[in-house]
Amino acid sequence: MKKLKVFIILLLFITATQAQDEKEQTSYSHKGYYNSTNFGLLVGSSNNENKAPFSFMMINGYGITDQFAVGLGIGSEFMNESYLPLVIDARFYLRKQKFSPFIFMQGGYSVALDKETNDYHFFYSYLSSSSYWPGNYTLKPKGGLIINPGLGIKAMLNNNFGLAFSIGYRYQRLNYDNMNADYDKALEINMNRLEIKAGIFFK
Repeated sequence: MKKLKVFIILLLFITATQAQDEKEQTSYSHKGYYNSTNFGLLVGSSNNENKAPFSFMMINGYGITDQFAVGLGIGSEFMNESYLPLVIDARFYLRKQKFSPFIFMQGGYSVALDKETNDYHFFYSYLSSSSYWPGNYTLKPKGGLIINPGLGIKAMLNNNFGLAFSIGYRYQRLNYDNMNADYDKALEINMNRLEIKAGIFFK
C-alpha cells in the first residue's frame, strides 16, 4: 500500500509540473522509434516467498500513428528463481501531447534462467489432478505465459526524453518439472500481482 501511495504522489507531482507551463501543451506526435526502460516491483500475495520481486524491462518499439505504438520487450525478474521475460508491448496514448496518459497490453513468455530450485515450502498442485503434495522438493523451472494489461502516464521533458509511470495487473504462469524420483508430475503455479513501475523514455 505504501508503494501505491508513492506512485500516486509521483503522478500528482508530474501533473502539477506540466500544468505550470501552458506552452508545452501544444500538439505532440508519439509516432516514431522509442526506447522505454522501466524498473519496479511485482506486489501482492501469491504462491511465492518473495512478496515484492524486482522487475526490469526494456522496450524498443515504434509509434505507428500519432497515438498507437507497438514494441518488443526484454527484461529480468527475480522471484524464487531468476527469469528473462520476453513480451510484445502495445500501447495507446490518450492525448497527442507531451504529457499523456496511456493504456498498454503486454503478452509473452518468461524464460527460466535457473536450472533447479528447492526454495518452495508450501503445497503444490498437480497439473493433471486436484491432489496436493507438501514439502521441500528439487524442481526444474520451465518459465511460462505472461499477460500484463495496465495504464500509465508519460511526461516528455523535451522532444526526445521523458519519464513514465505505470501500474498494471500481472498474470504469470510458472511451470516446473519435478526432479525427485518419487514424483513424476509437472507442476503449474499461477501468479497474480500488482505491477508498479517507473522509468525513462527516449525517442
